[in-house]
Amino acid sequence: MPELIELLSQPERRRLGGLGLVAGLLVLLVIASLFFWGYRLNGIRTEAVRLTSELEKISKQNEQARQEFESWQETRKDLEELEATAFYQGADGLEAFRQDLKNLFQQSGLAMPPINYQYDETGKKLFNRMAASFAVRFSYPVLKKFLYRVETWPRILVLDQLNFQKIDNATGALDLRITLSGYYHEKTQ
Repeated sequence: MPELIELLSQPERRRLGGLGLVAGLLVLLVIASLFFWGYRLNGIRTEAVRLTSELEKISKQNEQARQEFESWQETRKDLEELEATAFYQGADGLEAFRQDLKNLFQQSGLAMPPINYQYDETGKKLFNRMAASFAVRFSYPVLKKFLYRVETWPRILVLDQLNFQKIDNATGALDLRITLSGYYHEKTQ
């Protein structure tokens, strides 16, 4: 190779040296750009990993929010169904409450006692209370059967009071004062 250089003239040697220098600079430039792009790609990869984990977190939150929304939709449907079936409706609800008490006594195999009704219509409430108070004489098994009927009644009946007036030790009969409540509401448009 030294023999080939001797064949070249001085201007050719300078040009060849300049080309070698340019080639060396180009190689250094390529190496520097490879390091730069490697560093840049590593930064982009790190950012992509961070954004991917953030996207997964947002996706989980979105899924949880969707499930919660569906749960609230189901709750709203349940409340609408409960409102339609478990509560008494408006003016007709008062008569339905009386009829339910009559049916409750019939299904329990009892005669319907005299009943005092109280209606709580104070203020502009969505739900108003109707209470029925009555005195009865039960044996303990009949009381259990009656309370079971109250608990399993299709509409909401609440046992507000159960006062033992007298207990007959000889016969086991219980003289009771019972207050049952139902709730009604006026339809709002």
